[in-house]
Amino acid sequence: MSRRSNNFLINLIPLAFFFCLTLQLPIVKGRVQIQPINNNVPPNVAKACNNNNECISWLQADRSKDDLDSLQKADLKTIGFLALKKIEQEATNVSTVVRMKLLNDSDKLSPDTQQALSDCNDHFIPAIELINDAVDATVNSAFEDAINYYTIAITDFEVCYPRLKAMRTSNEVDVGDYVDHHIAEVANARNNLVKFIHIPLDVLKVVAASSPH
Repeated sequence: MSRRSNNFLINLIPLAFFFCLTLQLPIVKGRVQIQPINNNVPPNVAKACNNNNECISWLQADRSKDDLDSLQKADLKTIGFLALKKIEQEATNVSTVVRMKLLNDSDKLSPDTQQALSDCNDHFIPAIELINDAVDATVNSAFEDAINYYTIAITDFEVCYPRLKAMRTSNEVDVGDYVDHHIAEVANARNNLVKFIHIPLDVLKVVAASSPH
């Protein structure tokens, strides 16, 4: 082989290496193996989430291996169902925190704090019922109904916050007070829930748009 040919091949090596890195193609036993990017994401999950990483991560987070295996095989309708059940459980957990404070710590709470927590509880209970209605509608392929139920549920979760925020920032409440700690805990739990509350709605819209009419 000529010196020119050797130089040509030598120049190709870094280009080939760069090509493999760009396409995320692993080299096994000297051969390039073609694998899809994000190969661990089930195709229907990616579709339901419009390839949004926050949505994909949330859907897969805190699930058992069996649940993750189910997600791998799930159709869009099932993914919509699982998204609603996940947010329903998370909302129920926050609601339980509120109810336990009202039941077990009532003697430690000021009247204003009791009222703020009661107001939140009054909105959380119907919101969770509406999510359950959305679950039933999804099971029956009534996706537009599911969207409507869930949209109203989101409003209930939003209505709860202003009273909590006012209690946390009021000049009449010492920030180091134990009662204020209760309000802060509930507000933080509610805020962590609301961070992802739009995801099931976005998924339901994809499911509805993809379903036969």
